[in-house]
Amino acid sequence: MIQTQKRSVSMALVVTLSSIYAVSPFAIDSYLPALPIIAEEMQVDISMLSVTVSLYIFGLAIGQLIGGPLSDRHGRLPIMILGLGIFALASLLLTTSTHISVLWLWRILQSIGGGIAIVGVPATIRDNAEGREAAKLFALVSLIMMIAPSIAPTIGNLILSLHNWHWVFYFMTIVSCFAILMAIKFVPHQSLKQKRELAITTERRKGIRFIDVFKHKHAMGYMIAQGFAFAVMMTFVTNSAMIYMGVFEVSSDVFSMLFAANIAGLIVINRLNNYLLNRFEPAALLRCFLTMQVTGGVLLVISSLLVTKSLPFTAIAFIITISANGGVMANSNACFLKHFGKDAGTASAVLGAFQCAMGAIISAFAAFVSMGYLQPVVIIMLISSCIALTAVIRSNKQAQITDASTIQVSDVK
Repeated sequence: MIQTQKRSVSMALVVTLSSIYAVSPFAIDSYLPALPIIAEEMQVDISMLSVTVSLYIFGLAIGQLIGGPLSDRHGRLPIMILGLGIFALASLLLTTSTHISVLWLWRILQSIGGGIAIVGVPATIRDNAEGREAAKLFALVSLIMMIAPSIAPTIGNLILSLHNWHWVFYFMTIVSCFAILMAIKFVPHQSLKQKRELAITTERRKGIRFIDVFKHKHAMGYMIAQGFAFAVMMTFVTNSAMIYMGVFEVSSDVFSMLFAANIAGLIVINRLNNYLLNRFEPAALLRCFLTMQVTGGVLLVISSLLVTKSLPFTAIAFIITISANGGVMANSNACFLKHFGKDAGTASAVLGAFQCAMGAIISAFAAFVSMGYLQPVVIIMLISSCIALTAVIRSNKQAQITDASTIQVSDVK
């Protein structure tokens, strides 16, 4: 049981929220081993199947924009169940796909359902905790969520060794149905009194609009930071195979170990961040971990300019850069959502959609301009991390100015 400033949060709830949040990254990575098989069966180039990764991220952003406001109006649990239900149905329909266009259609529907479901996770945390405790919960959820993409390809391979590719999506259906049962069991249910209060509140106020979130000067910096820090990680994920197996010409086994080293780094920094939250505020830690990411970006650029073909130097620089996100995401979420109360669902939707958009656009741009070279990729990663750090520094300064003004007004009164 985790004691927060608002109420006690059970470990069962943390695991449930983590499971719901992990559904989407698992869905992205678990069927990657099946791409060549599906492409051959549908008689299309494998690149046509790879497009589904971008389609999924696109649908994820749309789903969050739909689910966020709905969760503010109707409660977190019903919308989570709705999203997971759509995800499960689409996963089942994917098994019937015989043409690439049909697979694209059901894949987009699946991602929209995933987006509707996951947007309620940070909102639920915001409903139950604030400040350091919220950051700790975000860190725990992120830790469990990180495990999903790291083991998903292995599970996908295991399923393919036993059955055909359809069973990958059958498995996704089972996982999402299990997540629905966990949500019903452990996500807080609204009492009749709370439902009436929510209905009355909804009638009396319009709630914030998406544009209102962008107008919040203090919160905007944290949203920019999270979006561009996430873009750093997505740029690495998108281009890692090209860099390690193309530029450095390592085997697929060595590539898997190098990629896993970054996951391990994320987990270590995640746990370190959780410990440091006992002594420091999320905003201070966010600035430190973004500085770490910028440092890693500088080392990557140096490696591409001066230490060409030095695999150990480049690998270490990547680990530093990517691992920093283990501390960035939890703290940026906590810092951003502290500015929103009842409208945390809408705010989470904007944050999630912005994060997905930046990750998809910047990583795709890096892949397009890289032309098989390391340097353009790492320069884009460095620029993105610098933008993230600058946004946080500006937000912290604005917060200090606002706090100082508030104190002066209080003194005058």
